[in-house]
Amino acid sequence: MELRWLKSWPVVVLLVFGFLGTVGTTAVVSLFRIPTAPNCRAVFWPTASASLRLQCAESFAAEGTVKNLLAAIALVDHLPEDHPLRFDINQRIETWADQILDLAERSFEAGDLAGAISAARKIPAKTTAASAVEERITRWQSIWQEGENIFNTAVAQLKKKDFQKAFSLSVELLDVPNKYWAGEKYNELTKMISLAREDTRKLSEALGFAKQGTLKGFTEALKRLKDIGEDSVFYAEAQSERKNIAKQMLKAAEDLLADKALSKAQDMLDAIPRDTGLSREIADFQIFVSAYQQAWAGNVSGLESAINRMKTLGKDRPRYAQGQKLIAQWESELRNLSLLTQAQERAGRGSTADLTAAIEIARQIPRSSPQGDEASRQINQWQTRVETVEDRPILERADRLAGVGTADNLRAAIQEARKIGSGRTLRAEADERVATWTSRIQRIEDQPILDQARARAQSGDLPGAIAIAARIGQGRALYSAAQADIDNWQAQEDGRSRLSEAVTAAASGDANALARAIEIAQRVPAQSSSKAQADSQIERWSWELLTQAETVANNDLDQAITIAGRIPSQAEAYASAQIRIENWQAERRQLEESQRPLTLIAPADDANADELPNRR
Repeated sequence: MELRWLKSWPVVVLLVFGFLGTVGTTAVVSLFRIPTAPNCRAVFWPTASASLRLQCAESFAAEGTVKNLLAAIALVDHLPEDHPLRFDINQRIETWADQILDLAERSFEAGDLAGAISAARKIPAKTTAASAVEERITRWQSIWQEGENIFNTAVAQLKKKDFQKAFSLSVELLDVPNKYWAGEKYNELTKMISLAREDTRKLSEALGFAKQGTLKGFTEALKRLKDIGEDSVFYAEAQSERKNIAKQMLKAAEDLLADKALSKAQDMLDAIPRDTGLSREIADFQIFVSAYQQAWAGNVSGLESAINRMKTLGKDRPRYAQGQKLIAQWESELRNLSLLTQAQERAGRGSTADLTAAIEIARQIPRSSPQGDEASRQINQWQTRVETVEDRPILERADRLAGVGTADNLRAAIQEARKIGSGRTLRAEADERVATWTSRIQRIEDQPILDQARARAQSGDLPGAIAIAARIGQGRALYSAAQADIDNWQAQEDGRSRLSEAVTAAASGDANALARAIEIAQRVPAQSSSKAQADSQIERWSWELLTQAETVANNDLDQAITIAGRIPSQAEAYASAQIRIENWQAERRQLEESQRPLTLIAPADDANADELPNRR
């Protein structure tokens, strides 16, 4: 009776499985619920249990970094594939792989493309997340490339100072599907554009000041360039311009030094920024300053000291080549000083041969050298002395020949004087004598011709006189006198001819003939002897015109006015003629008014007495 329950086997089976399930569940719960967290950093993993590995992996993964998630995966993935916990481990690995990919996405959004790619590619290949890695990386790289292209193109446009294009590109960044490019880099670019506008103004102002080429201009230019910071797209250009300006200042200082403006040169040198990489050039320049000061003495001692000072510049110095040029220049000046001294000593002996030799020595000194002007001055003095000694006898012989006074002797004197060559010291004096003697010869030759012409004119043959005087050619000594006589005689002849023509024209005595005669007589030249007679005839003919006008006025006022109007203003009859003309014009107006038909004025109203309308 006590074992009766055993005969009900379904109940027994149910009890057995219930017991086994309870035991299994308790075992699993015990495995995942360890009462205290182990020190995972100190575990010796080769002997660690699976439960410990899983517990520490969970601990690592809880920190949420890519490094710890990868450590968690590596810790549990070490267990064999047939391990009883493998299914649960694989699920966790999948979860952690997804978390790594999410973290990589966040890195990409934050602007760490390399970190995102590195993290994504560490995801275990057997996970589901691994299959999306390359596609994700390709998308990231494409987006990143798009952002970089827009950003870099905008910066390039900024450097070209195309601010409108750069701004348009900055707006395109907002459409890039990445928080880093659409946010941080967009803000960075807009700040760059704003800063670039201001820096462009500074650059422009700096270059404008630098063009002045003065210490003040250079200083103002450097001040503005220094305000362009490293975060500006024009920083490199600004630094380049600072160095260029520093070089210009160095050159300006050198030019000032060459002009012996020592104080200004030193001020220019002191103003050059020492951070422009020209410290060695500036140090060399100080040697130039002391060498130039010694060379300015202009004597042998000063030039030798300058050369020795410049020789302290070694071959490794930046201004070595220029120093060598100055050494060569000063050595050349030393040679020139030596030549000038030799020439002066030779000229001091005084003979023509010594003076000529001195000139040849001094001519070896280049005109462009500092000693060139002094050498030229000395050469001119010595040359004058030599030429005067050589040519004075020639001029004296010419004077003796000319003293005889005949045309042949004067020609001989001219021929002798012309032996003095062009450019010689006494050539101008010789030319003056030649001109005087040539004039005397021409007067001797042409005076008889002019006397003959004047005699012919005196006899009344003006055309003959003109023909004779015209034989004296232009450029001859008596040419002007002959032309003056010819002009006078021609005027006399013209006056006589025109007066005769006028008298002939007036012969008929009518108004037109008299007016024509007056016009011809007015063209008699003032210097003509016929002028007085012509003026007298004009007076007579003018009164005759007025008389004819008065006669005609009785019948034809218009014709009378026309006739009187032809009397010239210089004639005495002119005033009377003008009075007559005014009277005749008034009379004509009265006559015209008297001949106009009378105009009847109609009554004020539009109807007559019979109330009929008026005809208009």
